[in-house]
Parts: sequence; structure tokens; C-alpha cells
Amino acid sequence: MEEDFAPHFWHDNQIHGLALRTADPDRDDWTSDLILDIDHIVEWVKTEDRVQFRVAPATLTFHGVTDLKLAWDNLVPGYQVGISLPWIMRIDREAVEEQTVHLDRPYYAWRIVFASPPGGEISFGAWGYTQELRKEPVLQDEQGLTFKERTP
Repeated sequence: MEEDFAPHFWHDNQIHGLALRTADPDRDDWTSDLILDIDHIVEWVKTEDRVQFRVAPATLTFHGVTDLKLAWDNLVPGYQVGISLPWIMRIDREAVEEQTVHLDRPYYAWRIVFASPPGGEISFGAWGYTQELRKEPVLQDEQGLTFKERTP
């Protein structure tokens, strides 16, 4: 999957959940993963009069995660507004030259920039990622899936 990386690859993908798989030193497992549950837009389908989307629920996992930082501000004080799901604007990565964790492979600084909420982002270090589609993509007018469409 690593060869597919491009900053626009996840543009307008909706994030439904975030999980952490942390290291387990008792089992000699020293790596941590950041796991995102997303609606992945597999294809933007342009016709003469509109754009449709092939969308599938997917698991996007970043491997060997370090230095995790999450900025997600609802921006409306007073406990008046419910949580809305973030949308990915883009995912950036930059090679880290001087790192001391995963010496046997390239390592990157990652930044997931949200389109919504404004100013939101997740940043971290990781050596790579994998993505797994959990269902076949469906063609639809919306960029995101409903809860019913996402569940098995």
C-alpha cells in the first residue's frame, strides 16, 4: 500500500473512529499503531451533470507510531453543539532523517489535516501504513456512508 501514498489519496474521507494499539512489552512487542475507521472514497465518478463517489468503509492503520498529537476543537463553547465527524483535507508526510526508533526502515513525520473541523489535525511519526476496505465500494451521491451502510 505504501507505493500508493499521495497527499490527495484521502481527500474528503470521513473519520468515524480512532483507536490505538499500544506496545505490549510483556510480549516483546514494542510498536504502536494508530487505527482510523474511515469512509474511503475509492473513486470520484464525473458525469456530464454531477459527481458521484464510490465509497467503502475502510481501516487505515499507521504503524510504528510515536509522538502522537491530536488537535480537534469543536470551536463552539457552552456545551451547545454535538460532535461532528472530521473530514480529511489531506495527509502529508515528510522523511525523518534523525530518528532512533525504527532504524531498519525509512521513518516519516505524518500530518492528517482536517477540512472539518477547521484547524483540526493529527500529527505523529510512523514508518508506514496499511489500508483495508471492509466492504465493496458503493456508487452514491454522498461522500460518506450512513451507519447502516457501514455495518456488516
